[in-house]
Amino acid sequence: MDINFDDLKKEFDALKNVKEESCEISCEEPEEEGGFIEIVQKYLLAPAKCGVYLSRLDIKVIGLKFGEDVQIRERRRMLRDILKAVTSKDDLKKLFDIIKESVDEKLTVYKELTENFPSSKDIFENRFEKAQNLKNRLDLILEEIKEEEI
Repeated sequence: MDINFDDLKKEFDALKNVKEESCEISCEEPEEEGGFIEIVQKYLLAPAKCGVYLSRLDIKVIGLKFGEDVQIRERRRMLRDILKAVTSKDDLKKLFDIIKESVDEKLTVYKELTENFPSSKDIFENRFEKAQNLKNRLDLILEEIKEEEI
C-alpha cells in the first residue's frame, strides 16, 4: 500500500487551519462549575496541592483496586471515569481509602529517601504536609456528603 505523504500533509494542514479558526472564535477556558469531580481532581492531580504525583499507572491501579478498569489516557479523564463509578457514600469511602493507601505508599518512598539522603529532608517535608492536608480534605469531603444525606 502506497502512502501519499503530500495528501496526508494537505489533510493535516486543513485540520490545523480548522482548529486555528475555531480557536479564534472561542479559545477561552470554560469556567469550572466546582462540582464534586472537579474538586477531587483539582487536589489529586496537582502534586503542588497533594504532595505526591499520581501517574497514569497509579490511577489505573487505584481504579483496579476500586473495581473499575479504566483505559490509560489523560490522567484527568481516568480519574473522572473512576469518580463517575461511585454510586454511594460507601463506594466513596472505599475509593478515598484506596487513594489514601496509594498516597501513603508514595510517602513511604519519600521517607526512605530522606533517611538515606538526609540532606533531602527539607525538600520532602513539604510533601508530607501536603499529603496530610489531602487526606484531611478527603475526610472533610466524606463528612460533608454524610451530612447532606441526613
